[in-house]
Amino acid sequence: MTAYPKTRDYPEALVKILLTIMEKTPVGGATMDDLKESYESIRGTVPSSKTIHRAIQRLNLIFDPLVYGEKKEPGEDEDEDFQGEGLETFPPVIQSQKRYRKTCYIFSGEIGGNSMDNNIALLMTLGLYTQQKGLFKGYFETVISEIMREILAKAKAYNNIFNEIEKYIYISGFGPNEPRKNIFKIREIMRAIRNRKRVQLIYLRIYDGSTTKREVDPYGLICRFNNWYLIGFCREKQNRRVFLLDHIQRLKVKENSVISLPADFSLRDIYGQAWGVWTEDEPGEPETVRLKIKKGTAERFKAVSFHDSQMVRQLTDGEVEVTFRVTGAKEMIPWIMSWGSALEVLEPLWLREAIKEKLHEMNLMY
Repeated sequence: MTAYPKTRDYPEALVKILLTIMEKTPVGGATMDDLKESYESIRGTVPSSKTIHRAIQRLNLIFDPLVYGEKKEPGEDEDEDFQGEGLETFPPVIQSQKRYRKTCYIFSGEIGGNSMDNNIALLMTLGLYTQQKGLFKGYFETVISEIMREILAKAKAYNNIFNEIEKYIYISGFGPNEPRKNIFKIREIMRAIRNRKRVQLIYLRIYDGSTTKREVDPYGLICRFNNWYLIGFCREKQNRRVFLLDHIQRLKVKENSVISLPADFSLRDIYGQAWGVWTEDEPGEPETVRLKIKKGTAERFKAVSFHDSQMVRQLTDGEVEVTFRVTGAKEMIPWIMSWGSALEVLEPLWLREAIKEKLHEMNLMY
């Protein structure tokens, strides 16, 4: 089992490797020498075989974020500190084969076909990487996503999928923590959305520990701060509801059902400016939230984007001022308090007062 490939983000060289493999696939594949020449033509230096192996791993990971199970290539070192036991393996999109006693690399075009419908795998992959281009400090994912759009848009089966990516999947504020954990639920929900089917679920209510049975018209999925959520119309409550996937104990697609999704519904339109997911149907206009972060903790805010609107301004003595433009800022209270004295709310005043009140309640408790 190989680990997450440790490569630098050299988009042009990696794209050149990908295109070389695609070009050579009809005639048996690209050799290691072919790929080294491609890399050298962009970077100006001859890469090692290990660099090429890692680049191929990186490409396979971009095509399918769950492809941690490729076979180790000849000459590639095993990463001893990576424990991948128990994870399902997926066939890589770029594969190796022997030809005239040489190892050649071919583009199989099989995107996550083992465990997921190709359309769903593509939606998840492109949805994640195109939306997180503002969260990642590198930009290689964006380059690959755009190339995939060009290639796959030529296939009739994919023509309508790209317009639906941001309607049905929205990810921000970190990425998914353990994508395999809820992969069955995600796969079934996406199948229901694509086929316009209702889902039936057994849901754990965290406030009293009881379970409830619900039927939901699924609108889409959101990943916020390492948690996946189902957004849909609850038939029992007769309004839009949010369901944490970790609390869905059982989920089943109702095959004999037919639903119609709102034509103008878009997760990005509704949740793009929201801080959390428990937003009201009409959250109102976004407001500015200003925070002052102490030295030390400030480095965390320089490195990580907690919201698409985040802006960081350097202050004296190593401190920073962080500004957000969000709706549903009330949901920020637990997150703000989790930083303790390392973070101070500057505005809005009501949020500052709300933090004071919470601290007063805690002080009385202790």
